Amino acid sequence: MEELASVLSEDYIVARRMFPGSNIEVSLFKDDRLELIVTADRMRVHMNAHRAILSQFEDGAFTKHDLTLREKILELYPRSRPTPFPWGHSFEPNYEVEE
Repeated sequence: MEELASVLSEDYIVARRMFPGSNIEVSLFKDDRLELIVTADRMRVHMNAHRAILSQFEDGAFTKHDLTLREKILELYPRSRPTPFPWGHSFEPNYEVEE
């Protein structure tokens, strides 16, 4: 994630977010607490080592800058569902793009 942060920060605003934990917790991912928040013009991505969540934080059509970020994220996270199991399909709603 650190390497990815430096690469993405060349073209986008990148912030790091660490989630708190404790010594007594039982979690498979307790060593993977770093999350990157990557922001383009109208799109924001919350991403960690296991998943990426794309969202639109401002009304309006997506820009080419937003779509470039979307393509990079889809290359890095090629799965189309939130788990490796065959259920829980995700979908992408229709969206507008600036000309």
